[in-house]
Amino acid sequence: MTTATAMTLDAEAIGRISDHLDEPGWLRDLRAAWWERASSIPPPTGQEEAWRRTDLAGLPRDGALLIDAPPLRVDLPPGAAEAGVIVADLRSAVREHPDLVRRFIGQAEGQASHAHFWALAQAAWTGGVFCHVPRGVNVDGTIVVRSAIDRAEATYLPVTLVVADEGADVSILEEVTSPDGAAGWFGGVVEVIAGQGARIRYANLQQLGDGAWNIGSQRVEVGQDADVTTLNAEVGSKVTKVGLDVQMTGKGGTSRLLGLLAAGEDQHIDINSDQDLHASYTTSDLLYLSALYDRARAAFYGVTKVRAGSRQTSSYQECRNLLLSPQAGAEPIPVLEIKANDILRCGHGATAGAIDPTQLFYAQTRGLDPETAERMIVRGFFEQVVAQIRDETIRTRVLGALAER
Repeated sequence: MTTATAMTLDAEAIGRISDHLDEPGWLRDLRAAWWERASSIPPPTGQEEAWRRTDLAGLPRDGALLIDAPPLRVDLPPGAAEAGVIVADLRSAVREHPDLVRRFIGQAEGQASHAHFWALAQAAWTGGVFCHVPRGVNVDGTIVVRSAIDRAEATYLPVTLVVADEGADVSILEEVTSPDGAAGWFGGVVEVIAGQGARIRYANLQQLGDGAWNIGSQRVEVGQDADVTTLNAEVGSKVTKVGLDVQMTGKGGTSRLLGLLAAGEDQHIDINSDQDLHASYTTSDLLYLSALYDRARAAFYGVTKVRAGSRQTSSYQECRNLLLSPQAGAEPIPVLEIKANDILRCGHGATAGAIDPTQLFYAQTRGLDPETAERMIVRGFFEQVVAQIRDETIRTRVLGALAER
């Protein structure tokens, strides 16, 4: 069971979190520094380009803060622990591996558009995941981490850190759920760090309750010759606003950003991405697909930046939306900022539209009823992303969640 303590987020509250968790001095100082940062960066006003499609007026900022975070259920493949792989809740990792955690936690700047919320989570986290894969270790199987928030109206700001050292290889699926009902605030942030030649496949399956506000941010750092694939499957929540920040800092690195969104009723999902290609010979591709029912709405604002001095880079962003109701809506906006001449590829594609009536008619002539035919077409629409999910565990869990929606 989790414990919620009614608490206004202020400097005193940050100190009480450290007291409750009996944290070392270095972490108390780090929290205080991030709180000062959060206090100095105003929250979005809605006038910013990245935020004008999401109204934060209804964000439940006064909910009770979860002090004792939900316990994690961790499925670790055989032999991983013996090889030195660490997967633990962040609180335990601070106690048991302080030097290792200190190297990574709170060291990176978040995405500029989400800077306030990134700093807030770094200051006020009470739970999260720490995953570290040592140099050269290949995890044979999928690490699955599940957390279930048991109070719909709570505020929970977890931090997840996934670190793969040089030459390491890992697949990890993180799932989060919460009950339906009252409005709550989930402000989770994720940082994925791939060392030289590392391979990371990180998937996040979000199944929050129907009153939840999911205001999150993810940062991915791709080192030299590293390969990182991230998948976000957004199924739950009332409002989801997620920032994706990919930093291509190492020569020869590759990143893939995959997304599957299924929304109904009055759900609102807003994604904004930054693909920042610093280094030469890097590749960064994005593919996000959404299926929208009822009065659901999806927005996407993505920026690809090719830095001056980089050479032979390749990047593409693609956002496609299937509107399954006349009241559903989508607004995909791709942006390119190219400051280099020597590039291999830099482009984008964006669509929003209903099912082709001819497709639906053809499926029904094969003996399918309208509802079954529609499901089959949606499944085929998602196949463009599903086909890129090589991990069987991740594919099965994500498809199961989407089928329920």
